[in-house]
Amino acid sequence: MSTCCVVLLSGGLDSATLLWKAKKELDADVYALTLIYGQKHRKEVECAKRLSTLAGVIEHRIVDLSSISWAFYASRLVEGGVEVQLSKVSRDYVPQRNLVFIALAAAWVESLVLERGYSRGLIGIAVHRYETMGYPDTRPEFVEAVSRAVALGSAAVVERKAEICVWAPFVNMTKADIIREGVRLGVPYELTWSCYRGGERPCGTCFSCTTRLRSFMEAGVPDPLTDMYEKLPEWYVQWLKVHRFSGITGGGSQQ
Repeated sequence: MSTCCVVLLSGGLDSATLLWKAKKELDADVYALTLIYGQKHRKEVECAKRLSTLAGVIEHRIVDLSSISWAFYASRLVEGGVEVQLSKVSRDYVPQRNLVFIALAAAWVESLVLERGYSRGLIGIAVHRYETMGYPDTRPEFVEAVSRAVALGSAAVVERKAEICVWAPFVNMTKADIIREGVRLGVPYELTWSCYRGGERPCGTCFSCTTRLRSFMEAGVPDPLTDMYEKLPEWYVQWLKVHRFSGITGGGSQQ
């Protein structure tokens, strides 16, 4: 069975791990798709370029959706967006982002199947269990539902009996689990970006930065970007000291 896989590649550590997993463990032709949707943290796009080149994907497409960023305005992560107070959902939620991203990736996957004769097409997305506490579009039931919807709406499935589905191997894993997997796969985490502030250096204080640092701690390895942070949380600095990681100085301010 010939397979193609389009990995949704943001430039963050989760999607980078997924890309490496696809390249090393799938018997498939791997493509990457990066979407610009008006996010403030554009540096991750440059990281996605470097990661896709290093991974050796067949094709990496970067699509600018800034003209429809108005659809995501109820998110503080989007340029010109507003912060909405939600009691059960993360303040960093972007309305229906994963649904829009999966739909675009699914269209490309189906085009590849129809044009190039693949019998199987995968839409790779790195959603994971930790996120389900604050992001409804990362839950296993969402992944299952949207995967079924993609197949139901596919001419390649209906007419050519191809298989098209969402591939989300991390959906029941924590971020620390993903990092352990990435270490095993040799993911160059120094080329990834997580900060939501949009600066030249990761801030070390936003939700994404602190989640990243805690996850590296839980995985038992230091973040290779440790020396780049503007400010390291004291709990992370103390952890580094206790474990005496060599070559890590924690060069950012720690006040």
